[in-house]
Amino acid sequence: MATDDLDRALGDAERILLDSSAMVALHNQHEVAHPLAQHLFRRIEHEADPLRGYLSVVSFAEILVRPHRTSHADFTYMHDFVFNFPNLTILPMDATVAVQAATIRSSMRLLLPDAMVIAAGLLAGCEAIVSNDARWKQRGAGLFPQFRWIYLSDYL
Repeated sequence: MATDDLDRALGDAERILLDSSAMVALHNQHEVAHPLAQHLFRRIEHEADPLRGYLSVVSFAEILVRPHRTSHADFTYMHDFVFNFPNLTILPMDATVAVQAATIRSSMRLLLPDAMVIAAGLLAGCEAIVSNDARWKQRGAGLFPQFRWIYLSDYL
């Protein structure tokens, strides 16, 4: 079962960084990774599960763009979802994150927003990064082996 494979990949990780693509998969039933994202967020919200989710403020901004364009109700829903979801923390940006992001952008050749997201997770002590962007895993696994690079589509 795909969720069992995902859980095995996460192993004993307690702090996971969620890319905006994981949030999009959760909120879009047409995304192929939707069931995996649902499973992941059920684990995060469950008090007995040690897994906790972290979301960069950059990812938070990214997931608010489409709802903002759509309607005030959609924007309010997404805003409230993130702020009220149990065991989900928004990671702030500061100069330390910026310096780490510059290093990541330089070494991984990612766009700056992606590098900012990864830098925030690295500095927050996240053990795994969950994304549906294959480039992150391909470019980051060798450079930052302290992360478990979880590409959701690998578990479909």
